[in-house]
Amino acid sequence: MVEKLHNPTLRVVRILELVNNYENGISLIDISKKLAIPKSTLSPILKTLEKTNFLEKNDKGCYVASFKLFQLGLSYSGQLDCLSTIIKQMEIVVDKIGEIVQFGVLDEYMVFYLGKVNASDNIEIVSSVGKKIPAIYTALGKALLSGFSDQEIIEKYKDYDFVKYTENSISNVDELIKDIHKVRQLGYAVENQEFTMNTSCVAVPIRESGKIKAAMSATYPMFRKTEKTEKEIAKVLLEQKEILEDIIKIQNLNLDFADRGL
Repeated sequence: MVEKLHNPTLRVVRILELVNNYENGISLIDISKKLAIPKSTLSPILKTLEKTNFLEKNDKGCYVASFKLFQLGLSYSGQLDCLSTIIKQMEIVVDKIGEIVQFGVLDEYMVFYLGKVNASDNIEIVSSVGKKIPAIYTALGKALLSGFSDQEIIEKYKDYDFVKYTENSISNVDELIKDIHKVRQLGYAVENQEFTMNTSCVAVPIRESGKIKAAMSATYPMFRKTEKTEKEIAKVLLEQKEILEDIIKIQNLNLDFADRGL
C-alpha cells in the first residue's frame, strides 16, 4: 500500500523546488500556473516562506531561493563548518587591509557569493551573500576561470551574450582570455569598474587538491585605488590564501559546495 502524502506539505516542497530552478526569479502568477495552485491559496504560502526567510523577492518582485535554503543544504552535507573556517580566515584579511572581503564559487556562468565580511569603513557594493553575478565581470569570477584551459574558456563562452554593463566590461572571448592570462601570471585577478562603477576588486583562487574550487576577494572604492594599494591588498590575499589552503588540506575540508565550481 502506497502511503498518502500530506498535500499541504507537498505543495510547499514543490514550490521551493520550482523557485530554486529559477535563478532570476519567478512570479506568483507563473508559480500558480506551473503548479496549478490557485493564487488565493498560493499567496499566503509565499508570504510565509518570505517572512521565514526561505524565499526572497528580487528587484522585479519575483521570488528567488534565499541563502537560508543553501545553508540548510550545507548543514546536511557537513559543509557549514567548512564555510565557518573560511570566514574566520576572511576576518583576518579584513583586519589587515580594512576592506570588504568576499568568498564565492563558480555556478555555471555565475559567481555564487557564499561569504562576506564587512570592514569598519563599509562601501556600498552590489554583491551580497546568496547573490549571483556573471563571472567574467568580477575578479572572483576571473580567479575561478583561471583554472580552465584557454580552449575550455573559448568553448564555454563561444555563444555567450556579452553585456556592456560599463565601458570597462569585457565584450568578447579574446578580451576574457587576455585577462585570464594576467591572472595566471600574477596569481590574482583584478576587476576595475566592469560590472558597476566606483569600485575595484582583487581576488585570489583557492585550491583544494590542486584544483581551483573557490576564490576570495577584497573590494575597495576607486578613490582609494593606486598601484601600491592594489599590490598590498594582493600580497595579503596571496599570503592568507596559502594559509587557508594549508588549513583545507590539514582538516581535509571539502570545497565542493553543492557541487558548484570546477
